[in-house]
Amino acid sequence: MPIYKRHFKTGDKWCVYVRLPNGKRYRRVIGAKKQAEQIQKKLESEIVEGKWDIREKDEMSFSDFLKRYFEYIQANKAKTTVYCDTYRIKAHLLPYFSDIPIQLITARMVDDYKSMRIDEGASPNTVNHELVNLSHMLRMAVRWKYIDRNVVSDVERLKIAKKSPRFLSQDEVRRLIEASKESYIYPLIMTALHTGMRKSELLNLKWTDIDFDQRMITIQSRSDWHTKNYKPK
Repeated sequence: MPIYKRHFKTGDKWCVYVRLPNGKRYRRVIGAKKQAEQIQKKLESEIVEGKWDIREKDEMSFSDFLKRYFEYIQANKAKTTVYCDTYRIKAHLLPYFSDIPIQLITARMVDDYKSMRIDEGASPNTVNHELVNLSHMLRMAVRWKYIDRNVVSDVERLKIAKKSPRFLSQDEVRRLIEASKESYIYPLIMTALHTGMRKSELLNLKWTDIDFDQRMITIQSRSDWHTKNYKPK
C-alpha cells in the first residue's frame, strides 16, 4: 500500500504529500487547509480504486530479466537477428550489468558502459548496436511494468564518421567474375551484380521466388527471416 504523509502546513500554506512504494513522490502546495483535506481524501480514494495503476515492484536482476527477454525475441524476431542480439547481450551487456536490478540501472551507468567498451577497443558503431539492444530490452521492461521508463533514451549515441560507399570498378567486376566462374558461389555473385540484392536476401532465396519466364525475382519475408524494411502486421 502507498505510504502517505497527511496534509501539513509549510509556511503560511497547506501542502498535500504522497509517497508511493515505487519511490515516486507527489507534492502539491494548495493554500487553504480545507482544500488540502479534500484533495488528500480524493488521492487516497483514487489509489484504492486503482486509478493510479500502482503495483509493488520486486527488484529483478538484469540476468533474471534476460530469461524472459530471450523467450520474447525468439518468438518475435528472425533467427539471424536473434543470433546477433543474443551474442552481443551475452558477450558484453550481461557481464557488465549482471546482478544489477533493472530498476536501478541509470543513464550514468550506461554512459560508463559506453566508455568502458571504447577503452576495450570496440568501435563506436559496435557500441551503438549494443545500446540499441539495451534500449529495446528496457523498452520491453517498461511495457511489462517492471520499470517506469527507459533510461537509455537519455543516453547519446556515439558519433560515427560517415564514409562514402565504395563501388567496384569495371575492371574489378571483370576480375571478380573470372575468379569465381568455377566456384559454387558464381550464381550468387552474378545475381548480386545484376540486382543489387543484399547478402541475406540472396542467401534466403527459394526456387519459388524466381520466375524464369518473366525474368523476375521476388524478395519476401519468411517465418524465420525478414527483409530489412519488413513491418510486422
